[in-house]
Amino acid sequence: MRKTAITWVLLLLPIIGNAAEYQQIANMCIACHGSTDDTSFPSIPNLKWQNKVYLTEQLSDFKSGKRTDQTMSKVAQLLSDEDIEKLADYFYKLNHKGSPQ
Repeated sequence: MRKTAITWVLLLLPIIGNAAEYQQIANMCIACHGSTDDTSFPSIPNLKWQNKVYLTEQLSDFKSGKRTDQTMSKVAQLLSDEDIEKLADYFYKLNHKGSPQ
């Protein structure tokens, strides 16, 4: 399941652009990381309650190589800085409606 989700992420990343496309890539993230529910994979962190700054920093660190993971390093390298910001914002807003950043 995890490899299938990762494959879809890698295939969909080049077409990210508008809001609907960001939702598609966010759904691929949710496939492994979960959203408002717990993830099905105990070794993969759930994105619930992570703040935007933390998510942005972690994705940027994976992209730069400062932090490494067999899967996330590859995925993050395909994201633009704008992609990272939008995904971090999406997951923050998903679980923090009305909360300050």
